[in-house]
Amino acid sequence: MVMKPFLVAIDSGLNEAFEKLKRALDGLSEDELHWRPTLESNTIDWMVMHMAQVEDGWVNIGLRRSEMIWEQDGWAARLPQGAEVAEHGGQTREEILAMPAFDVAMVVEYYEAVRHGTREYFSNEMREEDLSKGVEDTGDPPLTYAWVLGHLLCEEAEHLGQIEYLRGMMRGLDGQHKSEVIVIK
Repeated sequence: MVMKPFLVAIDSGLNEAFEKLKRALDGLSEDELHWRPTLESNTIDWMVMHMAQVEDGWVNIGLRRSEMIWEQDGWAARLPQGAEVAEHGGQTREEILAMPAFDVAMVVEYYEAVRHGTREYFSNEMREEDLSKGVEDTGDPPLTYAWVLGHLLCEEAEHLGQIEYLRGMMRGLDGQHKSEVIVIK
């Protein structure tokens, strides 16, 4: 099937964030991926895992009402140190400090699988009338599918910006990837 027009913008934004994330990670060392500016800060590798699991959780548990790709495709067995992030996003200072370094290349593979699953859902299952449906177990009034999609775009963009900022803190302006400038006429 062809993706419905109302989802093209959402998918485009999620694809752009994913592609920019891969560029922001390009060339970073293991030390840079696991560096934190303060003891309460998250690391880049943790944020990459979190971004993948945010999309996985909202789309698969929240909207599709199914298991996350994390469980469906056995990613917990391939990335066992990431299980803590899969189970809960909010962590204490002690939990943050105890987090091991993640295999970022493998996390990006997981994220790619999540993006693929989201595109399939957008192309084959989600309908425009779903946008007004409530997401189960989110309180009163329930969050809608439209809210989830907007929130997903916002959260992914926020974490991408944090990663790019951390990269700039470590590498300076010369270590940044130049943003594309698009001129609209």
